Amino acid sequence: MKHLKNLVGELRRLSPVGLASLGLVAAGLILGAVVDMAWLILFAVGVFGPVFLREAGLLKDRDEFQREAAFRAGYRAYLVGGIFLAAVTIAKSWGHASLGHEEFPASLALTVLVMVYFLSYLTDYWGARKAAFRILLAFGFFWLMFALLEAGPLGLLRHPHVVLPFFVLAFTSRRWPRMSGILLIALSMFAFFYFHLGRGLPGKPAGLFVILILFLPLLYSGIALLREKPDEET
Repeated sequence: MKHLKNLVGELRRLSPVGLASLGLVAAGLILGAVVDMAWLILFAVGVFGPVFLREAGLLKDRDEFQREAAFRAGYRAYLVGGIFLAAVTIAKSWGHASLGHEEFPASLALTVLVMVYFLSYLTDYWGARKAAFRILLAFGFFWLMFALLEAGPLGLLRHPHVVLPFFVLAFTSRRWPRMSGILLIALSMFAFFYFHLGRGLPGKPAGLFVILILFLPLLYSGIALLREKPDEET
């Protein structure tokens, strides 16, 4: 009951813009994967809509510290996304003169940029422990929605090993950050081999997507919790 109250409290602390953006992003990704890629328009509106409105001066919902965290996150997303795209382009086109004719899904590159921005912004603004809690909850809800939209209530029964660890470790991370960090890293390694995610490394988009939205949040949160200094939470 206490954990449920904490969850409700955290959701209430999100701004209406943040809640709407999170809902649009999750709905766009899930519907795009299981129904039609046209639904990615919701993802685009959720990710870029608030940013566009802030740049246009129509939305003023962030303080100076939030804006600074967003700028740093944007720079890191640009840096990591650019390196990722350059590395994949070079690897896929090695030995060929095919500039402008590369075959690589743009949606995967977009996911890399958004993931780096999201993880970086939350960590810079909230600190490691609170960021890990929010990251795990966000992806826990994402996989929960995915399971329900894919197979209804049976989806949760079929994939509890994917959904439940995010919620359980989100709450343990607040009380036992070090132990939770170790478990998160161990769980990410287990998921990597259990789901054969190494097969996505040669360039299979489906495997790379799972690496980005399952393996990466677990590993990132675990490392962030282990790197946090004892007095950093205060």
